[in-house]
Amino acid sequence: MWVVTHVFVGLAIAALVGGPWWLLVLLVVASHVLMDLIPHYDYTVSRHPVGYGVLDFAGSLAAFLVCWLALGWPLWLASMGLLSGAPDWDVLIATLRGDHARKWFPSHWSSFPHGSSGPLWGISVQVVLMAVSIAAIAYAGP
Repeated sequence: MWVVTHVFVGLAIAALVGGPWWLLVLLVVASHVLMDLIPHYDYTVSRHPVGYGVLDFAGSLAAFLVCWLALGWPLWLASMGLLSGAPDWDVLIATLRGDHARKWFPSHWSSFPHGSSGPLWGISVQVVLMAVSIAAIAYAGP
């Protein structure tokens, strides 16, 4: 799952639940695991993973900044989006070190039933998740 998708879902959870912070931490980290089960397309298998990775990072940062600065969310609440995407840092680190590098997050282990699909379905699923998340943020944002 793209980082930006995790970030939007984390922001939606933060908007809908609102707190306390410890509950949001549990929910957004759990959402990362659950979303990795859904069949999706990861650009890491594409011909241009670095370019897509830059766009993914930029979109994730932009979503966080819009909620924090433009919408006036408290920093701790807007950070739940980043926390939701944070487990994917181990994918980046493993990629830089080589595919054999051990990943620390359970849904990234080879023994985990990580969902995967072709581009059409896998991108569509993520676009729908982001659209629903944006609607939830617009509806329930603090």
